[in-house]
Amino acid sequence: MTETLTRREANKARTREAVIAALRDLVVERPVDEITVDQLAEAAGISRRTFFNYYGSIGAVLVEVFSAHAEAMVGQIDQAGLVADPIAALREFVTHGHTDPDFLGWMAALNCHGTAGDAALAVERTVWTELGTWLDGRLHEMLSAGTDPLYVTTLATSVMHAFSAAEKAWLADRADPTRLSASDLAAFPEHLDRALGYLAAGWRPEHDG
Repeated sequence: MTETLTRREANKARTREAVIAALRDLVVERPVDEITVDQLAEAAGISRRTFFNYYGSIGAVLVEVFSAHAEAMVGQIDQAGLVADPIAALREFVTHGHTDPDFLGWMAALNCHGTAGDAALAVERTVWTELGTWLDGRLHEMLSAGTDPLYVTTLATSVMHAFSAAEKAWLADRADPTRLSASDLAAFPEHLDRALGYLAAGWRPEHDG
């Protein structure tokens, strides 16, 4: 029984990996809102029905991808520092180069086709909303039990807004949207650190301290 369950879990993992790899290739070729479930299923070598056994939508695949990357990054943040000063702990993490290049590769690929249409923006909003909910839950787990839930939710929301703002600035500054360069990899943490710095300062201009 254990061997059967293990084989089944391995098959499930391979199917998910195939879907994610196929989507990564497709988003480089065309805007995400132009990708259909049928196209993704075919590229992954599975049926449409099998796809829906795993995911409710293409946006759900992206949520899984970004949540996995975010979980890996959050797991590296110093928990004691997070409790004492969450923004300082996040900035310490960001400035020490822990941003996953594959994570940035996904963001670059999803935005390499120019201005997003309404459908693409709807997918992006779904992904960011789901990630915000995920971050809220993880911060509730990581911070002390007596922490005000409103504090945690406000922190999660603010961090997500800072990340979104950093992403927009990063995308606008990239010289070649079709290629992820070493300078692009270095620039994103700088943008995110600046955004978190504004958050820590209450959005006061830097010269005001």
